[in-house]
Amino acid sequence: MEAFADAVFAIAFTLPLVEIVLPHGGPGFGERLIGLWPAYLGYALASLVIGIYWVHHHFSGAIYRTTGHYFNLATVLFLASIGFIAFPSRAFAENIADPASRGTGALFFAIGLFVTSLAWLIKWTVGRRSGHVDGRLEEAYVASLDRRYRISTVATGVGAALAILEWRAGLAVALIVSFGFLRAPRTPTYRSVAPVIEGEA
Repeated sequence: MEAFADAVFAIAFTLPLVEIVLPHGGPGFGERLIGLWPAYLGYALASLVIGIYWVHHHFSGAIYRTTGHYFNLATVLFLASIGFIAFPSRAFAENIADPASRGTGALFFAIGLFVTSLAWLIKWTVGRRSGHVDGRLEEAYVASLDRRYRISTVATGVGAALAILEWRAGLAVALIVSFGFLRAPRTPTYRSVAPVIEGEA
């Protein structure tokens, strides 16, 4: 699962760059390169979101003990949202200079951030309820992750809804919540007596 997930993340990370079309050289080449700034913005936004989730995917992967059918399906759902998120980031960034389109692009991007956050929450919830989270962790620590993921999903949903009325405010909320995961998660805390795990010394 980890190998497959890393492959999806790697492809999702590089595809937005492939979509940036290099302009022809010659006179005015520098200006044409500068004129691609909306595409650069789209790449930066997509890379930040994908990178943040990759870091947290590996963090959470370290505290799972096992996997199962439904957890794998939930992981596929999450990876599908990661593979898609570059598209709404481009829809916003590449139309940011167009007053007639940027509001719709921003709403689309905010919805994409919400869907990605929701897919992450689903993956985490299925993993926890299916017993895949390390049982040696303190319950209070796992509950704190529950709260963080639920609050962030609700907040990005609020941002997406707000973007319908005011795209700047709504997208700002969704981005602030998403980029809040740049802050490192708390170090896992374990019970004093760890349960016996088959195959471990």
